[in-house]
Amino acid sequence: MSKYKEIAEKVLGNVGGASNVDQAWHCITRLRFNLHDKGKVDMESIKRIDGVLGAQFSGDQFQVIVGNKVSDVFAELEPMVEGGGSGSGGEKKGEKQGIVSATMDFISGVFTPILPALAGAGLLKGFLALFVTLGWMNNAGDTYAILNAIGDSVFYFLPFFLAVSAARKVKTNEYLALIIAGTLMYPTFIDAANGITDVTSFSIFGLSFISIPVLNYSSSVVPIILAVLLLKYVYNAVKKVIPSVVSLMFSPMITFLIVLPITLWLIGPLGTNLGEGLSTIFVYLFDVAGPVAGLLLGGFMPLIIMTGMHYAFVPIAIQNINNNGTDTFLQPMMFISNLAQAGASFGVAVRSKNKAMKQLAVSSGISAMIGITEPAMYGVNMKLKKPFIYAMISSGILGAFAGWYGFKAFALGGLVGVFSIPVFADPSGATAPLVIALILFVLSLVIPFILTMVFGFKDIPEEGQKEEAPAATDEKKESAGVTGTQTQTVVQSPLKGELVPLKDLSDPTFAQEIMGKGIAIEPSENHIVAPVSGTVMVLPDSQHAIGIKGDNGEEILIHIGIDTVSLKGQHFNALVKAEDRIEVGQKLIEFDREAIKAANIQTVTMIIVTNTPDYLDVLSINDSGPVFEGEQLLTLVR
Repeated sequence: MSKYKEIAEKVLGNVGGASNVDQAWHCITRLRFNLHDKGKVDMESIKRIDGVLGAQFSGDQFQVIVGNKVSDVFAELEPMVEGGGSGSGGEKKGEKQGIVSATMDFISGVFTPILPALAGAGLLKGFLALFVTLGWMNNAGDTYAILNAIGDSVFYFLPFFLAVSAARKVKTNEYLALIIAGTLMYPTFIDAANGITDVTSFSIFGLSFISIPVLNYSSSVVPIILAVLLLKYVYNAVKKVIPSVVSLMFSPMITFLIVLPITLWLIGPLGTNLGEGLSTIFVYLFDVAGPVAGLLLGGFMPLIIMTGMHYAFVPIAIQNINNNGTDTFLQPMMFISNLAQAGASFGVAVRSKNKAMKQLAVSSGISAMIGITEPAMYGVNMKLKKPFIYAMISSGILGAFAGWYGFKAFALGGLVGVFSIPVFADPSGATAPLVIALILFVLSLVIPFILTMVFGFKDIPEEGQKEEAPAATDEKKESAGVTGTQTQTVVQSPLKGELVPLKDLSDPTFAQEIMGKGIAIEPSENHIVAPVSGTVMVLPDSQHAIGIKGDNGEEILIHIGIDTVSLKGQHFNALVKAEDRIEVGQKLIEFDREAIKAANIQTVTMIIVTNTPDYLDVLSINDSGPVFEGEQLLTLVR
């Protein structure tokens, strides 16, 4: 079995199987799912799959972050979900999807399948502009005309591509959707819009109140998407009333006679105005408050990318290029942000003493420099925290400069990184935009690299490594009596949530560290996993706590909630038993946070080193803020 097929099978099994998949597709780095019942997802098992960088819900869309090989994994996954994942089965369970979440999910589902076409064609147009700028090609010659036609074709005929993609997303007939696109792009309307004919408007069915305006729908985005949505509901309604014996012919014809006049009369103009309105707003923001807009969008772009919301900006960027010939916000800010993640990752590669981390940081940095940032963000920078912050600070500062200067892209280029530099070349041959792009390229890499090197980060020690105690403070080192020959044991976080210092707890037994040193976590999920590998020493019948003896002699108590012993096991489900061998990351106990809170009992969970006297010190990595399952939590110094 190939590695990619193994990943696909494990992912599919942990999202509830093919029958739970409504839709599946992929973008550049992520597998994306719409699921019937998101409660069937085993998030933590998916995160532990070799080859998976992370997993998350973005609205009701479930995303599995795979990285550069996502297309290979999806090629194995796609035949597994056909039939069971066709989306023909029932409604999704769980909460109704909010309008913002539904909109983001829809836009992502429509645009991600056509990104390869947009990226390839856009990059070709970018190289053409670069060649003109460098004097290697004449923009009035035949070669330029032919290559420009190849690069421009997908944008000119964009309604056709969106018709197919949108029809697949909403599960209606793709060929009927293509009829709508073909009508919008028919020469009768295009010639009138371009002034080739003298027609200024059209009427239909002799109805004087219906006046169809003359508009050019080439390169348009919103009109065809809204028209396909209307097609879905009209076609389904028509099929219900037309006898099946003649439905094949009459249902499409009647659908066309309803949908296309409404589209040409109302939806087309409405969609055109909506798209142009959104484009105008973003252009205005960068014209009037360019530095502020660049600071915010550049600085927070990594967080936007993490949620997948950057795809929501794609139609606006396309509309900007269609209206003004340039993209003033999406690609310029992603260019800076992606390279900043690469620069921070390269800084980690130089400064880290962990050989595995060095190798990961180099490969992830190269990937981010190309335009695929998830490996660098999830595998390196976010894991070490500070490099991620340095990258955001750098991209915010450079984004402010780019917004002030008016840095812009002249084509849509797909992966935004080193190979997208040509899209920032002006097709007119002006050299300044290309020079600014090269300067920002260098600064975006260098600034976070320097910040990472100068200010550092909390390195992850290699397993069994002997080194100095954690670089918390000199006072802590002295109080712990740490020397360069002392060893450390790392305790991982058994759950996801918010850190709470023991001294802030209401239970004096834990607050006064009577049972030992440690940290508490207010959980945001309903299970705990093993923080170390070892053996289950204690598991009471109430199942609210578990005692573990680690392979290095550490004794860890995980106590879920305060006074939860009074529940007598209610709302708890232990997945292991006393004397069981357990491995780090293995799920130990499931519990119902909401039910425990409803019983007026605190759910804050304590992680205590009960044999604290055996160690020089027990140090927590952080005292507050969020913590993720599997993240380094405590360091035990001997």
